[in-house]
Amino acid sequence: MMKQKLMFIVETVGGGVRTHVLQLLNGLDPEQYDITLVYGERYDHVFEQQKDELAKKVRLILMPSMQRTVSPKPLIASIRELRRVIRDIRPDIVHCHSSIAGFVGRVAAHKEGVPKIFYTPHAYAFDAPEFSSLKRDAFVLMERWTSRHATTRTFNVSRGEYRNALKHHIDRQGKFRVIYNGLPDIELPSRLEARERLGLRDVVPDESPIVGCCAWLNDRKDPMTFMAIANRVIAQRPDVHFVYMGEGEPEFVANVKAYIAKNNLGGNIHLFGYRSDAALLVPAFDVYLLSSLYEGMPYSLVEALRAGVPIAATRTTGNDEVVLPGRNGELFGVGKIDEGVAAVNHLLEQHPETGTLHDQVKQTYYDRFTEQQMLDQIVDEYNGNA
Repeated sequence: MMKQKLMFIVETVGGGVRTHVLQLLNGLDPEQYDITLVYGERYDHVFEQQKDELAKKVRLILMPSMQRTVSPKPLIASIRELRRVIRDIRPDIVHCHSSIAGFVGRVAAHKEGVPKIFYTPHAYAFDAPEFSSLKRDAFVLMERWTSRHATTRTFNVSRGEYRNALKHHIDRQGKFRVIYNGLPDIELPSRLEARERLGLRDVVPDESPIVGCCAWLNDRKDPMTFMAIANRVIAQRPDVHFVYMGEGEPEFVANVKAYIAKNNLGGNIHLFGYRSDAALLVPAFDVYLLSSLYEGMPYSLVEALRAGVPIAATRTTGNDEVVLPGRNGELFGVGKIDEGVAAVNHLLEQHPETGTLHDQVKQTYYDRFTEQQMLDQIVDEYNGNA
C-alpha cells in the first residue's frame, strides 16, 4: 500500500502541544505515513533534545515566519511560505495544532487543494484571559472561517472545548470530534524512589505528605493561587511540603520566589525548574494540585492519574473531565483559595499513597486516557473510517 503523505503544522512546540505532536510523530506507523513537521522558532528543551533523532524518520522544516500574532502582515507571510512548502511536498493530509498554526496552516492547505485538513486547538485562544477582547474576537472570526471553509474535522481534546466551539458558533456539530489526550502506560518508580530521584529525601521526611505539580509559571497556570493554597495548608499542617516543577516567564518566577521569601515558606515549598524526567517524578506526590485559569486537556493531570495520585484542580474546561470528584480527586473554583485548601486537605486525609484510592485513581487513567486509545481514534479519522 502506498504511504500517505502527512504534514503536521505547529507554531509553538512546547508543553502539552509538544507532548501530543511527539506522540503522533513517534506513534504513527512509518509504513503507512510519510511524515513532515513544519514548526516555528518557539520550542522547548524536550523538542530541542529530540530533533536530531526525529530527523532520521521525519522531515523537519523550520519556518521562522510563523509567529504568535494576529497581525495581518506576518499571517500573510506565513500563509505564502506554507503554500510553497505544501506545493513542494503535496501532502494527502495536513494536521494543524493550536490557533496560529491552525489558521495559517488550514488556509494554506485549503488554497493548495489538500484533500484532508485536520485541526487540534489544544484550548481555543479566544478563551485566553491574557488577550484583549478585540484580539479574542479576532480569533473567533479566524476560527469560524477556517472551520467552515478549510477543515475536514476539528479534534477537541475535551467536551468542554467542544462546547466552547459550539457556543461561539464556530461550525456545525458534525465538524468536531472529542478525542482525549492519552499517555502510554509505563513503569513508574515507587513513591520513595521518586522522592529520592527528585532529591527531597534528605529534606522531606518519608512520612511527610507532598503536594505538587508540574506546570509552566505563566498566566494560564496561575501559580500564585498554588502558592496561596500552599501557604494556608502549611499554616494548618507544618508537616506538608509543596513542590512546583516547571520553568516560566521571568516575572512569574520572580513573583513566586518573592512570595515564598516574604511568607517564610522556603522550608516547605520547593521550586524546581525544567526536569526532563518530570513524568517519572509524579509518584513522589500524595496530592496533585493544579490551579489553572483555563485548559484544553492538561497532560499533567493524566500523568497524575497514571501514577495513582489524586488531584485537586480548578473547575475549568478540561480539568473537569479528568477529575471525577469522589473517585480520583476534587475540584475547586478558579482563584478560590479557601476551596483549594479544603480540597487539598480532604485528599490528604485519604492516605492516597496506598490502598483503594490509589487503585481507583489509576483505573480512571485506564478507562479513558491511554495513548493507544488516542492514536486509534486519530488514525480512524485520517483513514476516513470514523
